[in-house]
Amino acid sequence: MNWFKNFFDKVFQPESELINETTESIEEKENTINSKILDEESLLEIEEKLLRLDCGIEFSESVTSQLAKYKRQINLTTAQEKLTEICLNSLQQSQAQATFDFSGNKKGLQIILIVGVNGVGKTTSIGKLAHYFAQKNLKVLIAPCDTFRAAAPEQLQKWATRAKAEFYDGDGKKADAILYEAIKKSEKENIDILLVDTAGRLQNKKTLMDELTKLHSVIQKHSAVDTSIDTLLVLDATTGQNGYLQAIAFNEATKLSGLILSKFDGTARGGIIFSIAHNLKLPIAFLGIGEKIDQLLEFDLKYFFEKINLNL
Repeated sequence: MNWFKNFFDKVFQPESELINETTESIEEKENTINSKILDEESLLEIEEKLLRLDCGIEFSESVTSQLAKYKRQINLTTAQEKLTEICLNSLQQSQAQATFDFSGNKKGLQIILIVGVNGVGKTTSIGKLAHYFAQKNLKVLIAPCDTFRAAAPEQLQKWATRAKAEFYDGDGKKADAILYEAIKKSEKENIDILLVDTAGRLQNKKTLMDELTKLHSVIQKHSAVDTSIDTLLVLDATTGQNGYLQAIAFNEATKLSGLILSKFDGTARGGIIFSIAHNLKLPIAFLGIGEKIDQLLEFDLKYFFEKINLNL
C-alpha cells in the first residue's frame, strides 16, 4: 500500500511545498544548463534541433561550425546567446538586400507578381495583400493571370470583394493579354497597386520560365517609366526543404524580390527561411499567420524569433 500512501501524500501536499518543489525543479534545470559546457555532444544536439526546424544541412552545419570555435570555453547558456546571435545575423544580412518598398509612399504604379506552386496559399496571400494595401488607402487591382487553374479567377474575385479591391475579369483570355489590359486599366484609373496572380506549374520549369518571362516582357513594353516591378514567392512554412527547392526554381525562372511565408502558425517550423537567407540571400516581406484577411504581417525579426523557438 506504499504506492497509495505516496500518491495520497502527493495529491494532498500543501500548496507551498508544491511551489517550492516546482521552483527547485526549475532552478535545478537552469543550474544544469548553466554548468554544462559546450562540447561535441551538445553541438550535435544543436545541429539536430536546427535540422528538425527545417533550417537545412548547409545552414545547420555553418552554425555549428561557428559555435565549435567556443567548444569547452562556454556553457550552454552562453551557447544559446551565440546561437541566437548567429541566426539573427544571417537573417539581418538577407533582409538588408531588400529592394522592395511596400509602404505605400512610392510614386507611380506598383506591379507585384505573386508566384508559387499550387496549394501554398498563393490566392489567400493575394487577398490579404489587397486588404493590406487597401488599408493604406491605396487603390488596388487584382489581375488573374493563372489561366491554367480553372477556379483561380473565381476565388480571386471573392477575395477582391472582401478586400474592397478592384478585379479585372480576363474572360478566358491568355495571361499576357490579361496583364496588358490590366496595366492599361491601372494607368487609366490611377491604380496604385496591381497584384498579378501567376501560374504555379513547377513540374515543367521551362514552361514556367517562358510564362513568367512573357509577363515581364509585357510589363516592360507597356508600362510607364515610373512603374516598379516586384516578384514575391509564396512559401508554405510547413513544407520544409521542399520550400527551399521551390525558391531555387522560381528564382531561376524570375528574379525574386522576396518571400511571403504563409501558414506560419500552428505546427509550422519556418526554419526554411534560414536556409533560403543563407544560400539565396532572399529577404522576407510578409508572414501569413492565419486564414483571416487581416492576418498578414510585415516581416518582423523579433516576432519571428519569438515563434521559431531556437531554445536549447
